[in-house]
Amino acid sequence: VVYRHGRIVEEQGRAAVSPEHGPYQLDAILQALAQPGTVVIGELRPKDADPELFAERTTAAIAKLRAAGVPGERITVVGASKGAVIAMLVSSRLEDSQIGYVPMAGCNDSILERYPIRLHGRLLSIHEASDGIGGSCRRFFNRSPEVARREELRLETGLGHGFLYRPLPEWVTPTLRWI
Repeated sequence: VVYRHGRIVEEQGRAAVSPEHGPYQLDAILQALAQPGTVVIGELRPKDADPELFAERTTAAIAKLRAAGVPGERITVVGASKGAVIAMLVSSRLEDSQIGYVPMAGCNDSILERYPIRLHGRLLSIHEASDGIGGSCRRFFNRSPEVARREELRLETGLGHGFLYRPLPEWVTPTLRWI
């Protein structure tokens, strides 16, 4: 599992805290995703990191895993907010129908217009009904006929964008099933 965190962690570091949403519980999220038999990779990005650059780094890391014999169905990229954009860019570049992706709170019109995203692989998109930043990925799916499998989960926690700041069972449990 490759986990790509939200932008606030870039800005504030591992102990990031939003005045609106509280602490970004990065370590707890990584622990929640680390089930028996699973290796979780979750590197910190520097401030103002370029999503294209980190998508390229992630793509190269996955290519190495594939070259070492790791089956695509054993690889999943989970991304939160800006991390979701990175995950979708990886999906667009790899064009591998076996790899899984879980973009959370990363789909909106400005991302759709800014990046040449054409998704591939198995995608579970997760968004929160009360989130004003990341919404449905339906339009991304519509322009991505190569998607092998897709599902979308709309949460109603009332936490807005903050739903991805902690390992809530509402998103962790379906993500683990997807992995």
